Amino acid sequence: MRLPCPARLVFQVISAAGFCAVLVCGALAQPIDREALVKRHTVRVDKVDPEAALSVGNGDFAFTVDATGLQSMEALYFREGIPLETLSTWAWHEFPNTQGLTLADASELHEFHGRKISYATKQRGPAGEYFRQNPHPVPLGQVSLLLKGKPVTKEQLGAVKQSLDLWTGIIRSEYVLAGESVVVETVAHDTASAVGVTIVSPLVKSGALEVRLRFPYSHNLAKHNKPALVWDQPKSHRSQIVERAEGGAVIERALDATRYYVQLRWDGAATLKEAAAHDFRLKAAGDELAFTFAFSAEKPEAGAALGFAEVSAASARGWKDYWTRGGAVDFTGSTDPRAAELERRIVLSQYLMKVNYAGDVPPAETGLTHISWYGKHNSEMYFWHAAHFYQWGRTELLEKSLAWYRKILPVGKADAAAQGFAGVRWPKMAGIDGRTGPGGINPFIIWNQPNPIYLSELVYRSKPTKETLETYRDVVFESAEFLASFAFYDEATKRYVLGPPIKNVSEKSGANLTQNPTFELAYWYYGLQVAQAWRERLGLAPEPKWADILAKLSKLPVSEEGFYLEIETLKDMYQEPGHIPISMMLAYGYLPKTALLDVETARRTFAEVNRRNGADRWMSWQLGQGALTAARLGQTELAVAILTNPSKQTRFMPSGHVRRPKEPEGCVTYLPVNASLLTAAGLMAGGWDGAPEGAAPGFPKDGKWVVRVEGLNPLP
Repeated sequence: MRLPCPARLVFQVISAAGFCAVLVCGALAQPIDREALVKRHTVRVDKVDPEAALSVGNGDFAFTVDATGLQSMEALYFREGIPLETLSTWAWHEFPNTQGLTLADASELHEFHGRKISYATKQRGPAGEYFRQNPHPVPLGQVSLLLKGKPVTKEQLGAVKQSLDLWTGIIRSEYVLAGESVVVETVAHDTASAVGVTIVSPLVKSGALEVRLRFPYSHNLAKHNKPALVWDQPKSHRSQIVERAEGGAVIERALDATRYYVQLRWDGAATLKEAAAHDFRLKAAGDELAFTFAFSAEKPEAGAALGFAEVSAASARGWKDYWTRGGAVDFTGSTDPRAAELERRIVLSQYLMKVNYAGDVPPAETGLTHISWYGKHNSEMYFWHAAHFYQWGRTELLEKSLAWYRKILPVGKADAAAQGFAGVRWPKMAGIDGRTGPGGINPFIIWNQPNPIYLSELVYRSKPTKETLETYRDVVFESAEFLASFAFYDEATKRYVLGPPIKNVSEKSGANLTQNPTFELAYWYYGLQVAQAWRERLGLAPEPKWADILAKLSKLPVSEEGFYLEIETLKDMYQEPGHIPISMMLAYGYLPKTALLDVETARRTFAEVNRRNGADRWMSWQLGQGALTAARLGQTELAVAILTNPSKQTRFMPSGHVRRPKEPEGCVTYLPVNASLLTAAGLMAGGWDGAPEGAAPGFPKDGKWVVRVEGLNPLP
């Protein structure tokens, strides 16, 4: 619900005896102290903890460090916690295709309502493995500390005192090493793929402590999630100093067809030498070593190297802008014991989204922290990846990745046409080129297809202009053309159906057994409804085929017990013992109410889900899913309970990361959890169309919550 206020919106829910809700607009309210809000969640680490790796970055580049402030204990952190990676959205690599494989070699024909469609479902075998793995992000390089020529170990570090200042993006690492104090500051540039580091220690002057910059070939992609770096193929790539200057150097990197550059700059007297292939050492003569390293696709211009002060200033400037211009929620004054933890989860998630998700290419589910699914974007998760940017007043960051969808539109249209469909079929799993990745599940997923429509609509809500409509009209209309083309009119039942073969959200039922999953039906309806609204806004007549589908699309399937089914063709789900599926609840929560949905049936279904599963079963990105549904249904206490779930599976680590419950050792930084939490918290605080009157409508009015909100946009 949009509230008319020309100035900044500040919501205060000051509940005394559970009754008072006060809305304050603009200058009449005391603004949230943004700096105090952010800084009270400064990340502090007091030991070598592989789960407490910290990252700096800007959405297109990230650098993750251990307790030394650099990447000195790679094996330990990889084995027990968060890998230490240097990744970007722009550097991609392909292994040589020596066998001349094509995507057709990974494809097979599948029956689709009386005709055959070629889907790339062969993920095993040479072609399937090759096109799943390629292209993949490049591990740009590792920067670490050596003590007397050897890697620093956990046992050598004492008195660890490390902090990440979220307000400035600076990591400060203090510790004792070999009996001497060491202080390291690490910071990333706000826009460039550059890191600045200062090291202050007597060990620097004595020469006992030096910086090591080395380069792996790639990742060992035989393991698709959390793959190790490849250090034992020195002849497969090249690292060469191509330029030296006073206080700096440029290294050219070449791995197969990929090229990029690393520009180093240091202050004062220091030397850079090549110790071995792909292994460089930087030593200083004084107590302090200040240096920067910047990665780029093109050879940097001479004299263009950034100094530490420039990188640090850019970081502080960028983070201040991020925290002050976007939305904020402050729980100061709340007496509910969960308030502090929820605020921590929100603030840390906002930081992680900026570092990992705010780039030009939609991210992998582990962002730029480490590799998962070969570093590729899984497009069914794109709403979670990006919607929160709109909600939290940062629509420009949503638009950065949405531009990639515009770029790959021709690829998606060609794929749809090859399968006999109209419009654009978005790839389920893809790298920067938009080429689909083979998989036994991938081609059958369909809930990714309306995502760009929904997200384009959020951009329009933020910027309701003709320019917005023209910018995204092709994304919206071509997506809708595919939705209409994919929906099949069943003459026997006089309705449009979805599938088979398809896979629904849970991916558990056989593709040929799945027809009319509840959420996908609701999403098809919502996507076509929004697309028709865009035609009207552009002065175009309604599209007749879309209107026909909206009128005749299958109803959301309901069980004999009066609950929504997950899938129409699996009618006995409520007779099965144990936990029950939950994806049908996305039809009201993730989505607003559509004409297909009955709210009371959704309410009964949600109650049954929670009775059978328990609130603590909402985990992973379902954390946000459950809270969205609870809030829209007016169950505000349950919404808070879900978002603050204290179970082991939803434990937010020191830096805010959460492991993926299905694969806790593989996906250590499963960022859809953070993104979905921000989506749900944003709806609870910022509201939605048709929300109850009053401020922060998704929070309890029980006298325990004080919720102050600035700069949030409501969801539909």
